[in-house]
Amino acid sequence: MPATPRPAPAPRRVLTLLLAVAAALLPLAPAPAHAAPAGFTLYDDTAYATAAVGHGAVPANLVPNRVCTPLVAGGALPAEADWKALVAQYDTHPDAPLVLDCESLYLTGTAAIAADHLNRLATLQGWARQVAPTQTIGWYGLLGNTATAHQGLYRQLIAQDRNTAFFPSAYTYATGYDGWLSTLRGNLAAAAQIDPAVPVLPYVWPQYHDGTGALSLTWVPAAQFAFQLATLRDLGLPGAVIWGGSNPAVCDTACQDGAGAQGWLPATRAFLDWSAGPEATAQDLAAGRPVTVSSSYDSTLTGPNAVDGNPYTRWASSYADPQEITVDLGSVRAVEGVRLVWNTGYGSAYRVRLSTDGTAWTTVRTVTGGTGGVEYLTGLHGTGRYLRLELTARGTAYAYSLWSLDAYAV
Repeated sequence: MPATPRPAPAPRRVLTLLLAVAAALLPLAPAPAHAAPAGFTLYDDTAYATAAVGHGAVPANLVPNRVCTPLVAGGALPAEADWKALVAQYDTHPDAPLVLDCESLYLTGTAAIAADHLNRLATLQGWARQVAPTQTIGWYGLLGNTATAHQGLYRQLIAQDRNTAFFPSAYTYATGYDGWLSTLRGNLAAAAQIDPAVPVLPYVWPQYHDGTGALSLTWVPAAQFAFQLATLRDLGLPGAVIWGGSNPAVCDTACQDGAGAQGWLPATRAFLDWSAGPEATAQDLAAGRPVTVSSSYDSTLTGPNAVDGNPYTRWASSYADPQEITVDLGSVRAVEGVRLVWNTGYGSAYRVRLSTDGTAWTTVRTVTGGTGGVEYLTGLHGTGRYLRLELTARGTAYAYSLWSLDAYAV
């Protein structure tokens, strides 16, 4: 780990194109409502010296690529006893999945090469199963690095051991959110094509991927990382894995020393704390309800997108202050919490207001100094049929834009 840096060799570019085509052609399952999926688990595979995640994150197990790949160089396999000892060394948390990372054995290339890789993957996984008889075992990055022509080989690997999961990369290559979403969507489409019954637990990394120019190995902003975690959860996935800090090639001493001071850490802890609270399993009062807005940027970025339960859609306003988005909850309801998932354009100042009749309004929260990302507004203690965000100041030059506006009574 991390996955092979960009720019990719020609087969990887072909694979990327094939996955993009698959994502466009394959129908995706309907996006879940914003009420949390039961059992979402955030696994912690970080090793930053100054940044212990805690807050309910579950320690993870990974046999890293830098250890595995040399053992299979030149068509080789390690001795069975040596591999089992290595797996036992890294498999220290029996309640978590065991992830194997051997990126030189991806199912790409010619049919003969891919078949050889399958045989070695199957052998290594079979030996690992003898060490970890009850744990979920899967391969990092194999989803996303399996050519469409070789998906049948992946199915054979799954058939050998169905106590498995997909562990694709959901790493960050750019400051915008849309590219990350597009790659994730392609991987989920490929997973559905290979075997829709196999769970998907993406890997996220709070640093930009190496090989991304000036961004390479710098820290992903807190707002962007918070958005990624919320999106993975809202998609109904069973969990995700945070990786980072264990490979000195991509996290040197300065990286280690600075990790604990970066925004990704409090953003992750806020996500975990909210996920453990009552709002995370409560009904979303705003889901699918009628919405009115003061403006929409265009006909595809309309108000209902903020409450449609689809993490791939969003509302965006025009480029002006102030703006409003109002949700009709259908009847007078107690509202204790609101969650806002912002795009890069967010509100730095706004009010959350409630009304029983759409005429007289009560402010239940005033926000100044908002920083975007995901905002968890709890303890509102209000009632109303209509919920309104009055947006008075943008935090960027962009339009206001919300992926999700959720409301809860707990």
